[in-house]
Amino acid sequence: MSDKASSAGNQQERLLVKLDPNYIIGLVDGEGYFSIHARRRKQKNWILNDVKFTFGVKLRADDGKIILNALKKFFDCGAVSFRKDIRKNFCDCYEFQVNSHREIFGKIIPFFRKYPLKFPSKRKTFEGFCKIAKIIQRREHTKSGGIEKIQKLSKKLH
Repeated sequence: MSDKASSAGNQQERLLVKLDPNYIIGLVDGEGYFSIHARRRKQKNWILNDVKFTFGVKLRADDGKIILNALKKFFDCGAVSFRKDIRKNFCDCYEFQVNSHREIFGKIIPFFRKYPLKFPSKRKTFEGFCKIAKIIQRREHTKSGGIEKIQKLSKKLH
């Protein structure tokens, strides 16, 4: 066995590569979020109704990289990025985010439907997230009042 393969950091990373769904539920209950940003913007000669979905988990830099990379591998989507924080009494962090509609609808929502969140407040936020996802899938956001309806519902998520 090489020195590199036997180092403590590599051993920890190998142990955490395969995450259990129950671990993920606990992690998201504590450190995860579901967010939606909806806006109407003018693009040349037309109006664009833009709805951005985000599922994410944010962890301290000293804890986060290994866990969040394992989460990315588990869902087979998303990205892990480093966030430097210069504010006093705050620390740097890593953040895992999924923004693609295809991945949100095809992977994230089905996972949390199969393995429900435990915290009532987080479960309520997820249900609101799903309600807006259905509106998007039915293309109701393109109709009169659709984007305003999503904006109103998305305020309840936070």
